[in-house]
Amino acid sequence: MHVARILLTLLFCCSLHAQDQAAVSRVSSSGSGSFYLNGIVYEYASQGACTVVAAVRPALNHKYLAVKLRVMNGGEQPVTVKPEDILVRDVLAEHSLAMVPATELAKRMRRPYNWARLAVDPGNGPPENDPSHSIITPEMLGMMRAMAMAKPGSTSGAVMAPDRNVLFTDTPGTLPMGPVMGPLPTGSLCAQVCQLLRKETATADVLVRLQKQNTPDYVEQTAFLANTIAPQGEAVGVLFYPMPTRAQGSRDKKHGTVLLKVPVGSETFELQMTVE
Repeated sequence: MHVARILLTLLFCCSLHAQDQAAVSRVSSSGSGSFYLNGIVYEYASQGACTVVAAVRPALNHKYLAVKLRVMNGGEQPVTVKPEDILVRDVLAEHSLAMVPATELAKRMRRPYNWARLAVDPGNGPPENDPSHSIITPEMLGMMRAMAMAKPGSTSGAVMAPDRNVLFTDTPGTLPMGPVMGPLPTGSLCAQVCQLLRKETATADVLVRLQKQNTPDYVEQTAFLANTIAPQGEAVGVLFYPMPTRAQGSRDKKHGTVLLKVPVGSETFELQMTVE
């Protein structure tokens, strides 16, 4: 009888421990926070196997609100995200903002009488201050090679600059083309934020570019489109909305607040952001 009681007690304790572990697992797979990039606040939220990262900024001569959105699927099943399902609510005015499709916005930008109002670049190419506008000439590449030190044991034509973590190459296909970031860890907050930062800095900052002179083609190319995201995949782009209501803030600045709701699979992510 005494032995039976001991066994029942052990089984009960093991059951409680298993429940505690499951609860810890659920908590560690979800969370939210923020980080800065180029002076812009990025908010993120994780639920289950998916993570949503978003930032907002006035764009096109402060006439529209640009919402940069990145949805990452770390699960084993595909998930679908549609722009028409995403809700952006003006918190101060207490109403939802109507999305302006990128194709419609580009059409408005192509009208000559809107060029000055929307800071449109009437030329065919990117702005001169855009890094993609510059061309690396053979002379520049030769200078880069002369200043760099050959990477030991490399036969691919890649060179490593001394004391710098910068890799140059002029041989197509010699650099890995895999995803910049693997599945999000369930460990420390720092590890997650660092990976999200690395993801956002892998390409040019579209929100910074949209605050400058732009072409209608660029607006269309950066649009967030409907996507079915494969496991370990992602979808990224920009959604455009009318500017929200502004209220007087500190230091004579006006701020707006928007609430972003993003349905991803069976989850709905909510992020509240300030528009400066």
